Amino acid sequence: MRRLRLSEWPRYLVSIFLLLWIVFTVFISAWLFVSSFKSTREIFQGMWKLPSKWTLDNYVRVLRDFGLARYMANSLFVVTVATLLVQILSTPVAYVLARLKFPFSPFVLLCFIAGIAIPVQTIYIPLYLIMKEIALVDTYTGIIWLYAITSVPFAIYLLIGFFRSIPSTLEEAALIDGASAGQAFLKIMLPMARPGIISSSIYVFIMTWKEFELALVFLSLEEKKTLSLGLYSLITRLTYTGDWAGLFAGVILVVVPSTIFYILVARHFISGITAGIGKS
Repeated sequence: MRRLRLSEWPRYLVSIFLLLWIVFTVFISAWLFVSSFKSTREIFQGMWKLPSKWTLDNYVRVLRDFGLARYMANSLFVVTVATLLVQILSTPVAYVLARLKFPFSPFVLLCFIAGIAIPVQTIYIPLYLIMKEIALVDTYTGIIWLYAITSVPFAIYLLIGFFRSIPSTLEEAALIDGASAGQAFLKIMLPMARPGIISSSIYVFIMTWKEFELALVFLSLEEKKTLSLGLYSLITRLTYTGDWAGLFAGVILVVVPSTIFYILVARHFISGITAGIGKS
């Protein structure tokens, strides 16, 4: 049996740690899933026992009585519109910064990159005052714009790499054939940058779907709350009432859809991120 060299130990230790973490995560997820079909009494009678009766009562109660269905609908609407708005704002800007040379273009690009590094928490107070002044607090419009503005810098940075990777000869050929700059962008550059647009859309969707702090600061009306706020309210209410079965059902409803979505798009997301950033 070959002895491990000293330089190989860190890699094996990391692999063992990741394997243990995966086993722990799968075990906890499976236990939560099974417990979500139990009653609270059955949960405390034995954590290893299967439910005496598999029922969806906990899920129905959480969705109907605690309004989780409304929170999920709010999040789906806000996140979808914000993702579309990010692409509308970032794609033309990324194309201009990647393909056109104009005075101070490096400085403009640096400003967008700085927007990635600056934590949004540092501007909560002035941002709230501005949003309150223009009556966008506690509105869908306000939170959508906040999600879009905070996501645009990364989307621009990613898309610049894709536009730079497209051969300029294609664009020049379209212009020689009589196409305008706008037509060359829409018919040549935009379709070829589709992997970058998809990757940035996935990133924006995932990050805004699970976002909590901006929603907590700028949304207080119950009917406007997103899923993250709804889950927080659900945890608070069910903890005090002792309805642990309902709490587990709520957690499963929030975690499982986003996990399935990430598993389905992970390959496209990672390949897109790597390709775009590698050429930025």
